[in-house]
Amino acid sequence: MIEMKKNITLSKQLKNIGPKLAEKLISVGIDSPEKLRKIGAISAFDKMYKDGDHYGDFNAAYLYAIEGAIRDCDWLDIPENVKLEYKAYAKALQKRKMG
Repeated sequence: MIEMKKNITLSKQLKNIGPKLAEKLISVGIDSPEKLRKIGAISAFDKMYKDGDHYGDFNAAYLYAIEGAIRDCDWLDIPENVKLEYKAYAKALQKRKMG
């Protein structure tokens, strides 16, 4: 019950972050907006998705959501150059995984 409250609290504090993504953040020790801002989107993503998401994929949408949470904006408002950088990063991780 306490963990569920943490998830809900974190998801209410951060834009783009729902309870499931909040749970994932908390599971890797990122349990506050301050910690997320300090670690940054890519480091948070790397901690949360070492082997990809539950499908084994590296999805840039998670990076967009995390970046939007850090910037306190909707992920759609993230600058296009940042989205392209994150898309390329996720694609490189996927390619490396496929070998």
